[in-house]
Amino acid sequence: MKPDSMNNLSKEPCSGNSSTENNSHSSDSDMEFVGTSAQGLRKSKEKNERKISDLERKLAEVEIHFKAEKEKVNLLECCIKDKDNFIKTLQMSIDLVNQTKDLSIQKMQSQIGVLQVALDLSKSSTSMKDNDDKEISGSVDSNYQHKKKNNELNSDIGKLKEKSGELVEWIDKTQKYENNLREKEEQIARLEFKIDESKLKIMKLEGVVQEKDDKIVEMEKKLAAYTLDAEDTTESHVFLNSSKVPSMKLVTLPDFEPFAAVFEDIPSAGAGWMIIQRRVDGSFDADIIKKLINGCGDLGGEFWLGLEKLHRMTTNRRFELYIHLVDFDNVTAFARYDNFVVGGPKDNYKLMSLGEYSGNAGDALRSHINERSIHDHTFGFTPSTKWWGKDDCNLNGKYCGSKVQLDTWDGIWWGRWNLGNRCSLKSCKMLIRPKP
Repeated sequence: MKPDSMNNLSKEPCSGNSSTENNSHSSDSDMEFVGTSAQGLRKSKEKNERKISDLERKLAEVEIHFKAEKEKVNLLECCIKDKDNFIKTLQMSIDLVNQTKDLSIQKMQSQIGVLQVALDLSKSSTSMKDNDDKEISGSVDSNYQHKKKNNELNSDIGKLKEKSGELVEWIDKTQKYENNLREKEEQIARLEFKIDESKLKIMKLEGVVQEKDDKIVEMEKKLAAYTLDAEDTTESHVFLNSSKVPSMKLVTLPDFEPFAAVFEDIPSAGAGWMIIQRRVDGSFDADIIKKLINGCGDLGGEFWLGLEKLHRMTTNRRFELYIHLVDFDNVTAFARYDNFVVGGPKDNYKLMSLGEYSGNAGDALRSHINERSIHDHTFGFTPSTKWWGKDDCNLNGKYCGSKVQLDTWDGIWWGRWNLGNRCSLKSCKMLIRPKP
């Protein structure tokens, strides 16, 4: 390390003295507390989301069943209406048959009376013929007339028998109509019973739906404890404090899904700093190369916030960047920039700006400006760096569990801080906040 750098280290409040060690222990304690609280909050949120998902799925099933039962009721009502019309038609047919039957019977009775009178007259004539055989035998024309009348009477009797047969057929048809009518009435009674059963089921389903609605309302009230409506949604971020985890807040950006973040105060730099990256044990070495854009890790341990979130925050308003470094000798250093900007997808999330530098760690990130973070052959991106560039520093590289002098870019290191060598770091942390 250069002499002037050594002097700066001795003058900075975050040097390797006892005060720095106390701050380091306090920071580790805070991180353990935040990790436990964040994990509890995440589990509680996931549990609430699963309950709400189950309730919504059950509600959807109940609504589908309710709709099906309602369609059955409508179908039954249409069927009853059709049966009523059919019953009316049958009743009119029966009335018509009864009227026709009554008229036919009256007509037949009248004809029978006429025929009976004619038959009596015929019998009387025959008796008179037997008694006056001598007179009748002398009158050929009179005998012919009697025979003619007898033939007419026999013809009328035959017609009367035909009418009687037709009447019997009408009576049989009427009986069939009456039997059919009774069957339809019984069928209607059964349908009405089914309708009553369906109505009871619908009432029960409505009760279940109401119960689910009440549960959803209750869950929404519980969920409301973790959300807060912002009066001004045009701000780049809105924070929701949690009483259980004072350093955990919900960040809301315009047209972007809210996400949780950890905040802490830096004694030498002020309050309200949001942690966007932390490396302490190498727990996400295997994941970060695949998740640079959306982020990965655990808010209570190692994590990377994600390039898309950084882009949306830093392009909406001006942000500061603070980088805190600790080596395996527990010596600390920092680098601070006053205008941190990350590009968007069209720029492959390149580092657009850093602003002015201050600190004692060295301006190692400066050479990465206009370097892209996503793989692009034009810009010579090296996948092993997981960083904007490959020179001067890499805080997302492979973690080493002890102090090692690195001979590759794939490690956690910062410039030539540490006696002019590229040595692995024990921990590092990146924080941002809106520029005051």
